[in-house]
Amino acid sequence: MKVFVTGANGNLGSKIVEYLLTKLSVEEIIVGVRDDQSEKALSFKEQGLEVRVTDFENKETLLTAFKDVDRLFIMSTFGDFETIMRQHTNAVEAAKATNVKQIIYPSVTRAEANDFFLAGMHRVREVAIIESGIPYVILRNNWYVENELGTIQGCMAGAPWITSAGEGKIGWVYRPDLAEAAANVLVADGHEYKIYELSGENLSQQQFVDTLNEVLGKEVPLLAVDDVSFEAMLKGAGVPEAYLPMLVMTQKGIREGGLESAHTDLEFLLSRPATSLKQALTHLLVNTK
Repeated sequence: MKVFVTGANGNLGSKIVEYLLTKLSVEEIIVGVRDDQSEKALSFKEQGLEVRVTDFENKETLLTAFKDVDRLFIMSTFGDFETIMRQHTNAVEAAKATNVKQIIYPSVTRAEANDFFLAGMHRVREVAIIESGIPYVILRNNWYVENELGTIQGCMAGAPWITSAGEGKIGWVYRPDLAEAAANVLVADGHEYKIYELSGENLSQQQFVDTLNEVLGKEVPLLAVDDVSFEAMLKGAGVPEAYLPMLVMTQKGIREGGLESAHTDLEFLLSRPATSLKQALTHLLVNTK
């Protein structure tokens, strides 16, 4: 069996490869990168892994890269709607043309009926995979704990935790858990045509901050504001103008329940308890110092 991970130089993709190496031989793992001479790509080669170029804007690279692949992890790409759909369509069509046996795709929480601003883009990509006729597994990942590290660093320097998310809850999840779950799906049988929701415990911003304070042993105050004030504060802190709409939409989406999960399949795919928020923060902020 040949397992292929695109986006292998990224945070999630590289971690998936790390877990795959504990389950498969190096001959069974192929990694996809845009630049096969990058530091990460060379590191993969040093481990004995086959590295193939995967440029989602260049379908020819995908037709070459996906040959003789049984299970393909298609990493989601970033950009405007037209860009991501062109890239995603290239990947799905190349997978079909090269007779890939199964596609695994990382989506977002409740993508089929969610107004969260990221959900629409994932929803149409899910549909493209499903309509391809290739057996699939959809992994609907909730919000990474790691997404908050920038804000946490500011709080450690004395800033308050500023939010306009109100009482909206998030099923924060530790990225290595998601990588391990993806690796488990990539090597196991019986997941075809399944859609899995992968979330942690649903917690409010205040509950997150309370846990953060417990881990840090300090009192980070939470400052609740409206969206207009939130945007103004971000701008005042030097956040680039281009990022402001996305950050405000994220807060609005959280407030409206876009990242709250009714259930999770994470422990099922891990065959163990998921990493708690406290455990994740302890590892990220304390154990790695």
